[in-house]
Amino acid sequence: MSGGEFKLLASGWHPSKMTSFAGKVGYTGSMKQICACLCAITLAWPAFAAPPQTSLPAAVVPDGLGVNIHFTDARPGELEMLAAAGFHWVRMDFSWGGTEKRPGEYDFSAYDRLLASLETKKLRALFILDYGNSLYEADSAVATEAGRRAFSRWAAAAAVHFNGHGILWEIWNEPNIGFWKPKPNVADYAALALAAAKAIHAAAPGEAVIGPATSGVDLQFLESCFKAGLLDWWDAVSVHPYRQSAPESAEADYQKLRGLIARYAPKGKSIPIISGEWGYSSAWQNFDAAAQGQMLARQWLVNLANQIPLSIWYDWHEDGTDPQEPEHHFGTVANAYHAGGSPVYQPKPAYLAAKTLTSVLQGFQFTKRLALGNPDDYALLFHKGDRLRLAVWTTSPTPQPVRIRSSPGEFEIINHTGERGKTILANENGLAFTPTLAPQYLIVRKSNPLLRSAPAAWPLHARLGLASDKTLAVQIENQSDASFNGTLHLTQTASLNNSAKLSIKLKPGETSQLLHVVSAPSTTSEIVAGLRLESEGAVMLELTPRRFRLLPDAMLSASRIVSDGDAKVVSQQSIAVSPAPEPFSGLSSQAVKVNYQCDEGWKFFRIVPPEGKAREIAGKPVGFGIWVYGDGRNASPRLRIVDATGQTFQPTAAAIAWAGWRYVEFDFNAPAGHWGGANDDVMHFPIRWDTLFLIDNVARQKSEGTLYLASPALIYQ
Repeated sequence: MSGGEFKLLASGWHPSKMTSFAGKVGYTGSMKQICACLCAITLAWPAFAAPPQTSLPAAVVPDGLGVNIHFTDARPGELEMLAAAGFHWVRMDFSWGGTEKRPGEYDFSAYDRLLASLETKKLRALFILDYGNSLYEADSAVATEAGRRAFSRWAAAAAVHFNGHGILWEIWNEPNIGFWKPKPNVADYAALALAAAKAIHAAAPGEAVIGPATSGVDLQFLESCFKAGLLDWWDAVSVHPYRQSAPESAEADYQKLRGLIARYAPKGKSIPIISGEWGYSSAWQNFDAAAQGQMLARQWLVNLANQIPLSIWYDWHEDGTDPQEPEHHFGTVANAYHAGGSPVYQPKPAYLAAKTLTSVLQGFQFTKRLALGNPDDYALLFHKGDRLRLAVWTTSPTPQPVRIRSSPGEFEIINHTGERGKTILANENGLAFTPTLAPQYLIVRKSNPLLRSAPAAWPLHARLGLASDKTLAVQIENQSDASFNGTLHLTQTASLNNSAKLSIKLKPGETSQLLHVVSAPSTTSEIVAGLRLESEGAVMLELTPRRFRLLPDAMLSASRIVSDGDAKVVSQQSIAVSPAPEPFSGLSSQAVKVNYQCDEGWKFFRIVPPEGKAREIAGKPVGFGIWVYGDGRNASPRLRIVDATGQTFQPTAAAIAWAGWRYVEFDFNAPAGHWGGANDDVMHFPIRWDTLFLIDNVARQKSEGTLYLASPALIYQ
């Protein structure tokens, strides 16, 4: 008997247990080879010990907040600074190729050191079981049965080695894009993830396994994983909800993903969503370090309000110093390390935002989002026993005062980077407050029963637009699975025949309802209207009246469609007047059908209006709306307008992930891509059309689709 075999037997690894373990993880070597494998695991067992931990964090701030790192050996002072920000988790690659350099021999010593140092600061680890191993696979993917068996043995050995330390084991990183080479293959990924998850659960039943860590909320890739049976083995679904739009836009993605999980999850199993990687680069266009700090606070707050138990910010420190390279500037601290300094890295506003949120809300739990009557305005209530605190902000570029239901009393203001503001008072009419784009924290000084009982906001959105010169249409969207009953008041001017009051009833699971109000005189193409939605005496949302000016039918019917981008990418496209497959009461008769398809690569399609005066835009509109019959293929809608200096703006709306009619609105006041002319991100009037509607292929994959467009209208204050 070898010394290794004796050590295994002395540790409780008797022959029956050895063969059982090997069978569970798919290892088919001899007893001697099994002993050698298990001996390597046992001899590398960490010298430190920690009590067993539950895998998923509690719903108490900051238990579920963390950051990505790229090291196994921290520099002096680094972990102290990281922990001081309130991060409780780190996410780190656990490299297959770096830990198995000879078949069946595993060296986890670097991660032993990392985990030992993390636990001295009470930090927890999400380890990504990732990337290829040239011993078994030619590419950075796993596409063979032999590779799957080897990966599963290695993953199970890692889980056994670190058993009881509360690690989350994530299978791969962003397999839906270039991290799975030579190109993404969901069938191969699902086969690997299934084999590895089964092996981990067999070898270390208490360890948690998550996946697939998609880039974006890729519903098509995710559904393929669910169909393969992975929800039977995953403890959570991880996604990376990157976007350059506001963090609040992720709420709709979470709703769709929850619906998908519910459809495929085993009966009685609750499977949460984890935001495993998500950040904003301070070098993106229209961003800087200050805006990045705002986005960190809003991202974490949105996730807390949407029951996301773990939120990992990307990234800990800057990866480089090139001011033009966005990948270098996702960090919460600067790139340069200052040995012996205090602090050892220069904090960015994002670091201060993290530290402020985790300290102000430490020990608090999210209670509810308060109803303020405007979907742009957020007031999140947190509680810790009898103590209450608020986080308040807006997504509107033109903030308006709000009134928060409250008992009389004092509120201290702390801004998102930690500066203390003045104390404000609530009176018998509540608390008057003007939110900003950056969250502000309101410290409630004493018991406040009215604030505690204030009505919760319902996760509703409303879209209001012209269907024709005689018809207004209202689309109500419910981001909850629960039923909703309320009353819709259409607030209108004399351009309408009467004030509308409609009953709204959404059944459980009914996510959308489309209503039509025929009310405009036939002599006008402009309507002024807003809406207010009430339920049980509380205003759930309110849209202030705006002017909607319908564009002539010829703007669409006389437009042409052109392809743009890489001329080498083959494409076909067409546009023609055609009725949509689903009737829309009161809709303008001049709907157009748009067909497009293209090969893989950079290609997009522009719907170009007629030349001449038709391109001129009167006045100073604040937005543009158009009805779109979607095909659910996730094309990204944009448009292009040119200002008086020749500067081009390209506003963007949400991806077309729906099937059927929906009102798509472009906000001219929101940050947008811009180039040429003054290039100052200021819209200089008058403006004119360049592209009425643009269909972008953001993923640059082979793409095709069919859309119907109708009733384009400019929107004015």
